[in-house]
Amino acid sequence: MNKFKYIDSFCAAEPKLNVFTEAHKNPLFLSSTFMFDSIEEGIEIFQQQPGKHVYTRYGNPGIESVAQKIADLETFPVSSSASGILTSSGMAAIHVAIQSAIQAGDLLITQGNLYGGTTELMEKIIRPAGIEIAVLDLRKLEDLENKLHQNKSRNTCIFLETPANPTLQCIDIAKLCQIAKGYHCTVIVDNTFATPVLQKPLSLGADIVIHSTTKYLHGHGLSTGGVVVMANPEKFHQKAWEIMKLTGCNSNPFDAWLINIGLKTLALRIMHQSTSAQFLAESLQRHSSFRRVCYPGLNNSPDHEVAKNQMSAFGAMLSFEVGNTKEDAMRFCNKLQHSSIAPSLGETDTMVLHPSTMSHLKVNPEIRNYYGIADNLVRMSVGLEHPEDILEDILQAVSHSSVS
Repeated sequence: MNKFKYIDSFCAAEPKLNVFTEAHKNPLFLSSTFMFDSIEEGIEIFQQQPGKHVYTRYGNPGIESVAQKIADLETFPVSSSASGILTSSGMAAIHVAIQSAIQAGDLLITQGNLYGGTTELMEKIIRPAGIEIAVLDLRKLEDLENKLHQNKSRNTCIFLETPANPTLQCIDIAKLCQIAKGYHCTVIVDNTFATPVLQKPLSLGADIVIHSTTKYLHGHGLSTGGVVVMANPEKFHQKAWEIMKLTGCNSNPFDAWLINIGLKTLALRIMHQSTSAQFLAESLQRHSSFRRVCYPGLNNSPDHEVAKNQMSAFGAMLSFEVGNTKEDAMRFCNKLQHSSIAPSLGETDTMVLHPSTMSHLKVNPEIRNYYGIADNLVRMSVGLEHPEDILEDILQAVSHSSVS
């Protein structure tokens, strides 16, 4: 006997799901809500959040499994209790991480050569929230320690990118964290460029790692997302989860599913792309049209030793100065035939961007110039194409754009 009297009720009901054997791939949990057997069970679950599932903004089996997989990658091969939270974008991950560590009246120390969107977030959202921001050259550890000593009575957080976007400048994570710990200071590292395949900031002493999963972790340019990975979940996870939940910057099941697919080829992609980037950097360094090539894998790079000590390879990002002016760089980009001009990175195809007019447009020109983000600088994200083809495209663009 069917429990429904009318056929429209029967149509609306969920069919019974019989799962007899386990799926080879994780299924998508596309439901926005989850059911309780009773009001009493619902009350108990709501009182113990995060925990069992109630609503996908709070948590979802597929989203949480991918977040934890990335947390485990950040600590591999050492088993740890690190936890992760997936967000709707890399910017959301940065915001959640910073807000989970500091609040109004506290101090945030950072560098001047961050991704331009991060700098804009700090100036337009973080600073107006009552958080003081100090911009330092984080390679100068003595200056950092002096700043921390001057503010030793304050709750302080350090936020850094290494390699930095777009100059590939590298900061010694272990030495910085050693200083920070002496002042009970939280360290957040944006590990988007390196990925956990090449660099593991948590093992070097960092407290929190963030990624834009839109980039290398997914790698195919089909999703937007971010992740916050915390070495000490007891200290940070509850706060980070509450910020994610209440601001609604959670990931969604389909993007999480796509990220997981991308993660399966992450190690293969990033190692191949890093090898190609090394070849390109060495080739461009020998060409007179490129005034400066920024890549930590070059022996003459000022960041080579630091990168060599904390990275297993030097990554798939490089930047270079073309000609002498902004117009030289723009003409060069417009002459490329196979490399895409696009405001992202870490995908399977090669992408270029002109930082001073795109990603770092809103950054103070004085800060850009101090950190080497020149008007003629071009950033390149090296894809999976054969490196000789990428080089040929670069050289033909130089020759046809009258850059010398």
